[in-house]
Amino acid sequence: MKSHNTIKKFEARQSKRIAAALIEMRKSKFNWRIVVFPLFAYDIIRYRLRLQQLRRNLFFTRELALDASINIHRGAERAWEIRRIEIKTKDILDKEKKGFYTDKIRNKQLQEIAFLVDHYLEVLESNQTGYKDALKSLYTAKGSYLAFLNRLQKVEEQVIQAAVTTMRKGTKKERRLWFDKVRAATKKIRLAEAEKIYTEVKK
Repeated sequence: MKSHNTIKKFEARQSKRIAAALIEMRKSKFNWRIVVFPLFAYDIIRYRLRLQQLRRNLFFTRELALDASINIHRGAERAWEIRRIEIKTKDILDKEKKGFYTDKIRNKQLQEIAFLVDHYLEVLESNQTGYKDALKSLYTAKGSYLAFLNRLQKVEEQVIQAAVTTMRKGTKKERRLWFDKVRAATKKIRLAEAEKIYTEVKK
């Protein structure tokens, strides 16, 4: 593949769209606040900060996997790249004091990263220019791409279940409701993107 930046842009954009769907501003809340500009400005700033933080969280695993894949594609040893990720995530875990990131979440996340590394390496070995064209080359029919997304979802589900059972933020019911929203938003946006990829006419 000629440019790995197209993969990063695609994944970052998708993470941002999912984040935006999860914390979409309620318009009714802002209609009256726009009259009182300081309050409106505060809400806008708070919304943008939440959006940026959630996007970073959603993109974090993919960024680790993609950076490792790029290095492996350039000749680095896979074992060392995975080890670097293990060290980085262990360092994050050791510094975590609020219970948002746990050992069980990390272990499942490492499995997801290994899955994504395999995927990105296949894409990087494509002779296509862009990520979408590489996907269509790798998964020649929409059905095969959707099958890949289903496999990815199953791997992500393991991370979600680890988060539901071990995170210390909110109640277990609240965590389940939140991750139900994450699943729904992710599925909706990915399916829409898949439809766009496989119906788009190449110019």
